[in-house]
Amino acid sequence: MGLLLSKVLPLFVYPVGLALFLGLAALLFVLLRWRRLAIAALTTGVLVLWVCATPAFAGWLYGGLEAHYPPTPIADLPDAEIVIVLGGALGAPLPPRQGADLGGAADRVLHAARLHRAGKVERILVAAGNVPWIDGPPEGELIAALLDEFGVPREALLLDRSSRNTYENAVEARRLLAAEGIDRALLVTSAGHMRRAKAVFERAGLQVVPASTDVRVTAGRRTILDWLPDAEALALTTRALKEHIGYRVYAARGWL
Repeated sequence: MGLLLSKVLPLFVYPVGLALFLGLAALLFVLLRWRRLAIAALTTGVLVLWVCATPAFAGWLYGGLEAHYPPTPIADLPDAEIVIVLGGALGAPLPPRQGADLGGAADRVLHAARLHRAGKVERILVAAGNVPWIDGPPEGELIAALLDEFGVPREALLLDRSSRNTYENAVEARRLLAAEGIDRALLVTSAGHMRRAKAVFERAGLQVVPASTDVRVTAGRRTILDWLPDAEALALTTRALKEHIGYRVYAARGWL
């Protein structure tokens, strides 16, 4: 139940949920003949949705997260016995799919494979289970199969199929690596997620070196189009808010 609430409750502060709430509030105020409040609620809802859907705002908000741990060239990363790669990268192979779906964060899997191919690490720990409401095999198994396609031998893989969030990733990784006598690793996750992930893993007792990937905000010339609503920008703003909320919730629970 706690896991479900942690996923559901923030929906009401994400842009779409907040705008819908304000729209319903405006409708209620109209029925109550509170005209000024109705106009204020509706205007606020539209502004929230508009601003959060602009590439300029989304880039600023998510780019601030990525700036904490930007990607490091593979050649500049230290050698380590193992790299930990976090899930959230592949969708389950549910019908009519013929295989796992590579999500936007699938860069994590490719980056781990490249680290192994470059000789930076000998082994890969895959930390990825499923939340209860997702059917199909654990994501860790799907990632292992993809790593196999990328040329990483199965004997080089260590799997955590049970962890469902970043905190559980860290606790289970610490348990598995302690059994191997390892307390230091490279850590692969999205650049925007690295600040929280690194803090959680270190709180769990592991020394981790960030190996960020999956960069969403890139440099480039800005135009007037950056202030026009865009569905992808709205999704990026929502992702940024999710990360900010997650960091504060983890801090409040003493997980980082």
